Amino acid sequence: MVWIDVATPKYAMFFIGMIEALEKKGYEVLVTTRYAPNYTEAKQILEIHNIPHIVLGEYGGATLLEKFEARIFRQKEILDLFRTRGVPKVLICGAVVDSVQVAYGIGIPVVNIYDTPAFTKAGDDSCPRELTAVARLTLPFSSLFFYPFIFPKKLMLRFALDENQIESYPFIDVALWINAIKKDSKKDFRIRYGLDTSKPTILVREEEYKAHYVKEQIPTIYEVIPLLKQGLDANIVIMPRYEKELLMRDFGDYATILEEKLKPEEFYPFLDLFIGGGGTMNLEAVCYGIPTISTRSIWLIHDQYLISNHLMFWSQDAKEILEIAKKMIGKRVDSKSYFVRGECNFNHIIYRIEKEILC
Repeated sequence: MVWIDVATPKYAMFFIGMIEALEKKGYEVLVTTRYAPNYTEAKQILEIHNIPHIVLGEYGGATLLEKFEARIFRQKEILDLFRTRGVPKVLICGAVVDSVQVAYGIGIPVVNIYDTPAFTKAGDDSCPRELTAVARLTLPFSSLFFYPFIFPKKLMLRFALDENQIESYPFIDVALWINAIKKDSKKDFRIRYGLDTSKPTILVREEEYKAHYVKEQIPTIYEVIPLLKQGLDANIVIMPRYEKELLMRDFGDYATILEEKLKPEEFYPFLDLFIGGGGTMNLEAVCYGIPTISTRSIWLIHDQYLISNHLMFWSQDAKEILEIAKKMIGKRVDSKSYFVRGECNFNHIIYRIEKEILC
């Protein structure tokens, strides 16, 4: 039995293809995730892609104490599941602290596939020194660790791993699903929400302000929404991160608040501008060729890569964002060669897992 633990929306999208590939090879795949009333997206993505899964524990909330309590509770649920289902042969995940530490503790080999190991600084192209907390708590326990080609190898060796345990793959994660999107007007989310399809459409995405690595909730993205309404004749759409009721209260009079989880093919083909406070959706939008403005409060290697290659703008000034939006709305970004440098699938990753762990 192969255990895949899905803790975030990004890794729900990422592992769909691997789950299908492993099942085609005849492996029994146990998929687990977490769920909370204000943290629903990972489970929703698995559901809309018809991936059978088991919910264990929930998102721990905003404070470190709440996160640690949730981790302990979830680890107990994982152990209880193994008592009834049996112990898997391998754990594959995106550096999930709960499952990695359980697996290592009871002797299950750990395969991490992860793209957020360190923070960087604006304009700094040197090897990052500040490791993320999740990376510190998970990557050193890896039997195998795979990462996107844009990361320096010497950064990965800082996690006390041998060179034969680490390997890069020749694509940025989001290309797995974004490059497969085919525009289909029947799937246009604007029609479902009654938006004017003759107008350009701007999608705004909040920052993941409850994440461990976000120090404070930056107001920029909320300040820019009324300016966009005043300055552009466009559909303004907001994709909530946690609590859509607050967004409806504050912006519902002039912006559309999405109330459900949409598949990428239902909205990316119909956007003319994306303004994002997070990481994965910024990458997705750029990969699809949508002009993108980041308001993110932190810089990771992906942010540096996109901005240094002039694929994405960054600002935390609402008025500046409006001016960029006016200039860039509707202008496509030629980004494909920056996201894929070779075979874009799981074939080689699965081959190494089979050869070194499942053999």
